[in-house]
Amino acid sequence: MERSSIILEAIGKSYFTLQSHASLKKSIPLILQHLGQATGVDRVYVFKNHFNEAGEFCMTYSFEWNAPGVSPQIDFEYLQGLPWSIFPEIESVLRQNKVINELVKNTQNGDFYDAMVEQGILSYLFVPIFSGGDFWGYIGFDNCQEEILFTKQQELALHALASTLGTTILSKKQKKNLVKSRKSYLNLVHGVKDVIFKIDIEGNWTFLNQAWESISGFTIEESIGKNAFSYLELSFHEKMHSLFQELVNGALEEAKTEFQLVTKSGALVWIKAQARIILGQNGTPVSLSGTLVNINQEKSIQAALQEKESDLQRLNELLQAVNDTQLSFYLEEDFQSPLDTLLIKILNITGSKFGFIGEVLYDPDGAPYLKSHTISNIAWSKETNEFYEQNFRVGIEFRNLNTLFGESLKTGQLVISNDVAQDPRAGGTPQGHPPLFRYVGIPVYKGEDFLGLMGFANKETDYTMEDVEFLQPLISGYANLIKAIRINRQKKESDLLRQKADENYKLVSQNTGDIIALHDVDLTFKYISPSIEKVLGYSPEELIGRTPAQAFGVPGDLVASDLDDQIKLVVPHQHKYNESTVYLEILMKPLRDEHGVVHSLLATSRDVTEREKMLEELKESLMREKELNQLKSRFISMTSHEFRTPLATIMSSTELLGMVLDRVDDGMLKEKSKTHIGRINAQIKRLTTVISDLLILERNAQDKVVITQQEVAINQFVKSVVDNHLHDMGSRIDLELSDEEIIINTDPTWLSHILNNLIDNAVKYSINATDNPRVSVTKFKKNVFITVKDFGIGIPKADHKYIFGSFFRAKNVSNIKGTGLGLNIVKEFITKLGGEVSFSSQEGKGSAFTLSLPHED
Repeated sequence: MERSSIILEAIGKSYFTLQSHASLKKSIPLILQHLGQATGVDRVYVFKNHFNEAGEFCMTYSFEWNAPGVSPQIDFEYLQGLPWSIFPEIESVLRQNKVINELVKNTQNGDFYDAMVEQGILSYLFVPIFSGGDFWGYIGFDNCQEEILFTKQQELALHALASTLGTTILSKKQKKNLVKSRKSYLNLVHGVKDVIFKIDIEGNWTFLNQAWESISGFTIEESIGKNAFSYLELSFHEKMHSLFQELVNGALEEAKTEFQLVTKSGALVWIKAQARIILGQNGTPVSLSGTLVNINQEKSIQAALQEKESDLQRLNELLQAVNDTQLSFYLEEDFQSPLDTLLIKILNITGSKFGFIGEVLYDPDGAPYLKSHTISNIAWSKETNEFYEQNFRVGIEFRNLNTLFGESLKTGQLVISNDVAQDPRAGGTPQGHPPLFRYVGIPVYKGEDFLGLMGFANKETDYTMEDVEFLQPLISGYANLIKAIRINRQKKESDLLRQKADENYKLVSQNTGDIIALHDVDLTFKYISPSIEKVLGYSPEELIGRTPAQAFGVPGDLVASDLDDQIKLVVPHQHKYNESTVYLEILMKPLRDEHGVVHSLLATSRDVTEREKMLEELKESLMREKELNQLKSRFISMTSHEFRTPLATIMSSTELLGMVLDRVDDGMLKEKSKTHIGRINAQIKRLTTVISDLLILERNAQDKVVITQQEVAINQFVKSVVDNHLHDMGSRIDLELSDEEIIINTDPTWLSHILNNLIDNAVKYSINATDNPRVSVTKFKKNVFITVKDFGIGIPKADHKYIFGSFFRAKNVSNIKGTGLGLNIVKEFITKLGGEVSFSSQEGKGSAFTLSLPHED
């Protein structure tokens, strides 16, 4: 028998134990024994909640069952009066009437984790117990042997049992309170002052004490001489006359009886009377004397007790009906027949004429609707009766939200209407529907999930919250049932999907061009799809029972001994007939059993011969490109070297020419010559910069750039770069520094190169701007930002995405000299420094480039 069936059988025994034992102290240990033996755990126990003397909410280890060889903990002092404040997360979940089914290693609370590990517990289940609306305690299940969790079906069944246990605890408590009320009543009766009376043999009052006035409302004066029987309620006249005659005739010496007295106000008061006959000197009866006791309160308490006992009996009947429904569903997957019985009992107990119990579902648009689990037959025509008979078993759907039950569906709230005709929420009923006078709609929740709705109608008296509170245990039980129904429904849908998936898998495996295979852990073929014949020329029958090494001659160590991970590899095979090489890309995935052990390997293979040939060609192309890059690098290095020497010579020559011109007396010749020398120097600097940039980029491409991190005071550093630029270029630049100095770790050489490039561009592209370029330093969170902003020609929007490419220049700068390498260098080297560069620009209004560098406080 599987574990779930054993657990359900133990729960059935537990329900019987609860019903057959009057004492919870006797029944709970037996229940724990049933559950412990069925679940196979090491320990089952009950913690009971209470408040300590300081008013702190605590729990105490009250009952336990231990498997053989497991040490009991019932006498451990630290488990007595344990404050819940130590484990607030667990208390919060259990207070929501939710089950906790967890592995200890996943526990977040450190104190709780340490306590569980110290006891050797690997997994646990906590099931809350609610008595009425109070969190009474919980049932715990500890597993010290293996990390195994309970299934959702097992959780729900145990939760339903805990709900019944909580209701039984409430029932026992109410009975105890009733006994206390009865004792209090007796003490009250003994303290009440009795009426002392005398009547003559005609039945007229001859004496009454003062207590008469407080009981009857009549004064003593207006009562003396009146016939005592005239104060009795009419239905008691005959009985009291007969009893009076028996006393007068000597048949009785003393009589005790109870009757109702009519007070002056017309109210009826229950009286307990005791009377004795008084004889004269000659032995003949002359009068009767005795006492009258007001027992109206006692009668009220007795009536209340009877009503309470009746309510408890009805509640037990309903709980038994809920238990029958749950057990019937768990054992036979039939819940409708017991629910039909449950609905009839609820209607009888609440005095309702008809009603429904149903599940709340949602359509694809998210609108709620009700699907009945059981419903009264209120058919008013042949057609409606036929519809009911055809659909009530599968569930009748109600989607009209403009009704009283629709109000509950829309809001998830309780609806009580004791005057349906005048209630604006009522949308009317179909023609011929029995008239609706009173209605109550009770939403069914499991935690925060709105699962179902119960509706009852046409009680003789008004529906009240007492009706709802009385049904609360049933609502909780029905919520658990709906949850179980949904889990079972999902399981059936999953089974159906799995069956369809198996069919689709078979269809695909037999018709796809890919090869699908199932291997044992030693790679022996257990199954292979027919597509193998199309790809490699082998039939499936030739391969079953053989390994790939045996069948195709591929390497025997195709799969590593560690089968934990999915692997992907490309393996060359030889076609059976034409002996051509076929490359198969194989994706192999381990399949595990319920314990996580690999039992098979699923492999899918695809013919990638064409792709592999293309990859080979691509590799050859990459090798050729690599050779070209090496040739380019050698060319750049050689060219740069060859350019540097003549440029240096030209530079020194122009300097000598300048010195010679200083001695020339002809002013016009001197001025024109120096102008040409200046132009030559400018072009030399431009070519030197281009060569330098090319060499930097080439070193970066060869990964030969060395980054040397050191502390840099960023305000001082930026000011120094700007000042140097002002000195060399004579440009005007506005500077905005951070309020306080910021120290970062970076390479100052490369950061200077980056910043100079941005400042050069800002000056170069804003010559005609009215505002000066601006350099600013700011800090935000863990980043330092350096922004270089100009108010020049800007960058066309279409060129934004290319702006950081090498040798790229925007289309609006054709008349301004440049190489298109500066921003490429900025992008490459800010990345190497661990930063980022971003920009915003609008053509004709200017650009702003921002460097972002990491900063640790």
